[in-house]
Amino acid sequence: MREMKDSGIEWIGKIPADWTLQRGKTIFAQRLTKGNQSEILLAATQKYGMLPQSEVEGVVQVKEDADLQQFRTVHKKDFVISLRSFQGGFEYSQYEGVCSPAYQVFYNTNPICHNYYRLLFKSDGFIQKMNSMTVGIREGKNIQYSDFANSLIPVPPINQQQRIADYLDRKCSQIDTIIARQQEVIEKLKAYKLSVITEAVTKGLNPNVPMKDSGVEWIGEIPEHWQVPKIKYLATIASGGTPDRSHPEYWNGSINWAKTGELQNNELYETEEKITELALENSSAKVFSVDTILVAMYGQGKTRGMTALLKVPSATNQACAGITVYSKDITVSYLWLFLMGAYDAIREKANGSGQPNLSGALIADFNVTLPPIEEQMNICKTVAMRLPHIDSIIKQKETIVDKLTAYKKSLIYEVVTGKKEV
Repeated sequence: MREMKDSGIEWIGKIPADWTLQRGKTIFAQRLTKGNQSEILLAATQKYGMLPQSEVEGVVQVKEDADLQQFRTVHKKDFVISLRSFQGGFEYSQYEGVCSPAYQVFYNTNPICHNYYRLLFKSDGFIQKMNSMTVGIREGKNIQYSDFANSLIPVPPINQQQRIADYLDRKCSQIDTIIARQQEVIEKLKAYKLSVITEAVTKGLNPNVPMKDSGVEWIGEIPEHWQVPKIKYLATIASGGTPDRSHPEYWNGSINWAKTGELQNNELYETEEKITELALENSSAKVFSVDTILVAMYGQGKTRGMTALLKVPSATNQACAGITVYSKDITVSYLWLFLMGAYDAIREKANGSGQPNLSGALIADFNVTLPPIEEQMNICKTVAMRLPHIDSIIKQKETIVDKLTAYKKSLIYEVVTGKKEV
């Protein structure tokens, strides 16, 4: 067992006796050169580091005629401090190009193994240390190169840096492969769950019932005695609003306030944030009653089209549509189940509208299958009996992914700080 010594740095802890600690500015220097019009514009991503902006979804595209001479030059093997993606650590570039002047770019001045520092700068301990130095980030304090430059970081002998990087690349690749397989299974299970719901709300439970064309392409044939009205003839649709965040008196009150990220086809009993009566009086936010169905009209990734059923009164932000049933011809439970089953069709309707988002008008004009009330109740009951088993398997797989992800983070930290010898 090799000899260890105390680094004197809380986040690093003990390190091998032959390792040293050096300030970032001893090993790296800030790159301040400006770009030119012929260079590729790069954007920061947490998962893949610096990539050409054209390959990154969700980034506001810089116009082709933008003055890139004000942008910072980025060379291969440079590191970039990005405020936008900082929670994932510093980003590594394998591309030549330019990046926004809001980014901080730095490069090594001493010989290093770049892959070792790529892993160190993405480790939990390092990220937490940097975050502790920039407590005011949400209030507008940028992460500066100087924050990093004056921080002590571990410096293993160069041959050990390479050995650590090779080991972690190999081990992380193995872990990522297992995670990817589990996630593939999860996606298939979620697709199967969706198909169970969709089949029930479009075909019913009796396979021998006479069918007719619904007149709605994605629904296809439905039982002959069903109807297909628009949602606006069964329920009211309204959206919420966001109180001004510059007014602290609007926040941390007692009124629930839901955001699209909290809509996971779940029953919603409590929200992450709460607002005050004063916020309601001074914004477009409104309180929806219990049993209102919320639909995410826009949001990142798979959020758009997701739903929740309010089990407590709650206001929402403007990205949520609140659907309140008034008709006696449909139950809240059935309409909610239908909307879950219509997830892909709802998202497709938004795509076909010429905008990437849903709107209250689009939701209001969406057709819903309408069996008799007793049949609606039987459909909800039958589906409710089938879903828990699927959900249980999904939960098991997600737990495996969470444990593997935590193990990977722990392994990286243990190895890059020398606690685990490789």
